[in-house]
Amino acid sequence: MLREPPGVGLVEDIHHVRPWNGASRARRPVASVKTLAILSRKGGTGKTTVALHLAMAAWLSGKGVLLADCDRQGSAQEWRRERTIAGPVVFSTKTPALFATQQAAFRAGRDLMVIDTSPSASEDLAEAVRCADYCLMVLRPSFLDVRAVRETAELVSRFGKPGAFVINQAPPRRNGREMACVGDTVTQLTAMGRPIMPIGLRARIAYQSAVADGRSVQETHPQSAAALEIGGLWREVESRLWPSALPEVAE
Repeated sequence: MLREPPGVGLVEDIHHVRPWNGASRARRPVASVKTLAILSRKGGTGKTTVALHLAMAAWLSGKGVLLADCDRQGSAQEWRRERTIAGPVVFSTKTPALFATQQAAFRAGRDLMVIDTSPSASEDLAEAVRCADYCLMVLRPSFLDVRAVRETAELVSRFGKPGAFVINQAPPRRNGREMACVGDTVTQLTAMGRPIMPIGLRARIAYQSAVADGRSVQETHPQSAAALEIGGLWREVESRLWPSALPEVAE
């Protein structure tokens, strides 16, 4: 079920969500680069903010990270120009060149490539999905976002790729209770047959202020609820990209 890291309290105990079938998460060779595609066909979902923060969370955890900026707006590149200290490599590319970018990341010894996709035609998203080891579909808890993400989920299924929804910009609780839009969104997403990340993200000013400074909330507000959210979400993503080896069963 959806939960938050300790001390945060996002979307708690709303709905039981279908667990992801770990059998499809076969390990790739240790030497290969893992690829995470951040997907949204709808603008305004905060897709780039999620991509930047997950790339930073991975980098802060010690991984070599390349962020492939496929968004025509080039927002990830703008963020990197604002950053005056070390961080993930941000490379502007087009979706047809993603495979070549992936190979370059491998040759450079990167552990992870994060793809910030463009909210555009299906053929662009298809290239990102084709290259991905895992797909994260970003949406806000709204009727229009749920409608828009359905086609993305169908695309991920068509390619047979593992993936999950992540709820972003969730409104704050009122009187200790989750807003109805969040519960409704969880119900509709569950009906699509894909898992929902148990850690979602609230609408918080800290995300925007950190990005404007070329940083992440884990750097600017390390003890904040936003930093706890991102840390929790990254650990969930990491466990799917690098699943623990299954224990041997004695015969």
